[in-house]
Amino acid sequence: MPPPAIRRTPVTLFAPEPSAAHEGVPWYDVVVCGGGLAGATFSRHLRRERPDASVLVVDGQTYPVPPAAHKVGESTVDIAGFYFASVLGLAEYMAEKHLPKLGLRYFFGRAGEPFADAPEIGLSAFCGRPTYQIDRGVLENDLYTMNRRAGVEIATGAKVLDIDLAPGRDPHLVRYTDGDGVARTARCRWVVDAMGRARFLQRKLGLGRPTEGEFNAAWFRVTGRLDVEDFVPDDQVDWHKRVPGRRRRLSTVHLMGPGYWVWLIPLGSGNTSVGIVSSGEFHDIDGMSTLPDAVAWLERHEPAVASALVRHEVLDFLAVRDYSYTTSRVFSADRWGCVGEAAAFSDPFYSPGSNMIAFENSALIKLIGDDARQALRPERVEELNRFVLGQNDWVEYNIHSSYSYFGEPLIMALSFIWDTLVGWTTATPQMFNGIFLDEEKAAAVRAATPGLYALTLQVKRLFKQWERKDGRQGRNFRFIDYYTVPFLREAYERNLVEGKSADELAADHRHSMAVLEEVALAVFLIAVEDTMPERRARLHGHSWLNAWAIGLDPERWEADGLFEPTTPPRSFDRAYADLTELFDAAPPETGATPVTLPIQLRL
Repeated sequence: MPPPAIRRTPVTLFAPEPSAAHEGVPWYDVVVCGGGLAGATFSRHLRRERPDASVLVVDGQTYPVPPAAHKVGESTVDIAGFYFASVLGLAEYMAEKHLPKLGLRYFFGRAGEPFADAPEIGLSAFCGRPTYQIDRGVLENDLYTMNRRAGVEIATGAKVLDIDLAPGRDPHLVRYTDGDGVARTARCRWVVDAMGRARFLQRKLGLGRPTEGEFNAAWFRVTGRLDVEDFVPDDQVDWHKRVPGRRRRLSTVHLMGPGYWVWLIPLGSGNTSVGIVSSGEFHDIDGMSTLPDAVAWLERHEPAVASALVRHEVLDFLAVRDYSYTTSRVFSADRWGCVGEAAAFSDPFYSPGSNMIAFENSALIKLIGDDARQALRPERVEELNRFVLGQNDWVEYNIHSSYSYFGEPLIMALSFIWDTLVGWTTATPQMFNGIFLDEEKAAAVRAATPGLYALTLQVKRLFKQWERKDGRQGRNFRFIDYYTVPFLREAYERNLVEGKSADELAADHRHSMAVLEEVALAVFLIAVEDTMPERRARLHGHSWLNAWAIGLDPERWEADGLFEPTTPPRSFDRAYADLTELFDAAPPETGATPVTLPIQLRL
């Protein structure tokens, strides 16, 4: 049974403007259109930050929703894990009701070969900060109950008919039908679109922006535990010992291939989510748009999954064509905002969906608070708008440009390690320390990270050049526990810490820039060794290089300034060693000796 309706407090953040035209129309500080994950977490967050805020949620769902609700977004990483546990105060609840997540895990196998032979990247043990595999139905039912008890009014089974945005201090009007089909209207100071991919406000205002390429997904849930550990016989003891306790299933498992990946995600309900995600350049969505087609596709590309499916009942199925989209605006000084999939959606590969909800909710609640203090500034709205869209658009570009080398284990391993390093040193501290919400901290971090975007873009270009090179020598690996990579572990332990001052954050980011520069050079050297080992001699004797000029066109090295570094010289031997120790030795037929650079103290 749902909890009893809670009478909302008469105290509000904003005094309603008198309006003879709308006399008798209920007033709310905030109306949230949509009660799914984004809308429900926003409402809880707002009431925790602003307990006097009057909140109405116009929710199309009726409760309880099915425990295995058919929604994507079951997997969280560090930003979302911190948001759920610390910002929303749900640490005990998440530990009790949802599965812990053992990081991201990748297998690079080939159809017809033993699964145990597939190179693997993943964690052997949990890191210090919790992340979760979320059962969306369970979470949304429980958030509904929590929000009702916290004084949030929720109109269930409702349908938004229109949102009349008003200028100046005039209230917005939200017109909807309630669960009984009765037409209703609510006045509000702020309105939030959390209605998902319908993108009500984005479409109404014509704000959508296209993304490049077409990326598609098909996913379904099956009863019971579809466990990657079962793909390998028990007598393969060494393989099973790499991750003790048969805990691989607690990861978000990615089965990688050219232009695609397949996910396996466990749910707290005991069921398993299975998804196929692909670039339309490589795989036609029409070849997986029905359940029989999707299973046939798996039989060709990931036969271990297809074979396991016969032991499970399929609960649901959905295919989405061209799932990625973005916008020119998510927040407005005219007192509206969009959160979750009503704002933008990049790609599920690195589980960024709940990260974006965390950033969007936090930024929008900060703006509402500024407005309540009569301190809302249009330029601040623009800064937070740029920040949120910058996060989304970089994730979209970074992932989508990688699909072409998803089936390349060496390139993908280094790409993942680089992306993880960038995430732990730049994006994750934004949430752990509220950098984007604090203008002093944000300014200090910007000053400490000159050239950060240009460096990440140059490394991405390097990976793209690498995949196009013929005659790659190839370094192999069997298993990489990425938390044991020294510079990654140091980045995690340094940056996933809250409560830091602006000065401390600036020092962290200066250190991170030095590490990123060294790792970029180490990746470059490995790429040269893999694609044109005869060119390594040209790099010998250069103890320091310009990381912003790396590339695999030797004819451009001089002109681009590779041998003219702009930062103080030091060694990147340690970063190079950290990476090369992960792989088998370079093939002996390369005919060249590895470059040995003089070891100096890392700055």
